[in-house]
Amino acid sequence: MSSQLPKRTPAKSSAAHGSDRELRADARRNREQVLRTAQRLFATEGLGVSLDEIARRAGVGPGTVHRHFPSKEALYLAVATDQFEQLVAEAEVLAATDDPEALFTQLSRMMATGAENVAVKSALEATELDLRTAAPKVAADLTRHVADLLDRAHAAGAVRPDVTVDEVMALVAGAFSAIRHANAETSRERSAHIAQIILDGLRPQRRRPADERRPRHHL
Repeated sequence: MSSQLPKRTPAKSSAAHGSDRELRADARRNREQVLRTAQRLFATEGLGVSLDEIARRAGVGPGTVHRHFPSKEALYLAVATDQFEQLVAEAEVLAATDDPEALFTQLSRMMATGAENVAVKSALEATELDLRTAAPKVAADLTRHVADLLDRAHAAGAVRPDVTVDEVMALVAGAFSAIRHANAETSRERSAHIAQIILDGLRPQRRRPADERRPRHHL
């Protein structure tokens, strides 16, 4: 019987571990750069821009884009999910404040983001992809934060008392359709105006004096 000890797999040096971490960090940075570039190009130039062109504008090789996003649909979904994650992060910051108007700030951001990405959302709908099922955790987190901000607004009397979080989320989704119907996707001013009209409807109704409510009879 041999008394020879089994060979041990040499451990990676700390330099090798550092190299792996750098590669992972580079990969994350490249992915984020591709996502930001794709979002900007989809918003300004439409969905026809190719993956290779996105790679060129992002300053990475085509292989990098195709490795992370094997199809246009995968990139659409990643862009939309990334936007949801940013909105969740912004909602968390707002939740740490005491501002009863934070709900309206968050909804304004959601509507603005949706207006900028309405083409991507349309593409996802065309492929029957829904973020609520494709990225359920992110969607649930966003809804939960909006519900918390809505509760705070209710307690402060800053929002009408009969509105629910489901209705609020439905209004946000409806805002995207309204902005698209008005062909206002490329105009921040027009899309913000439409969003403001919708948000104004969430505020408590101002009671008018009795004489203002009384019907006027014309002679």
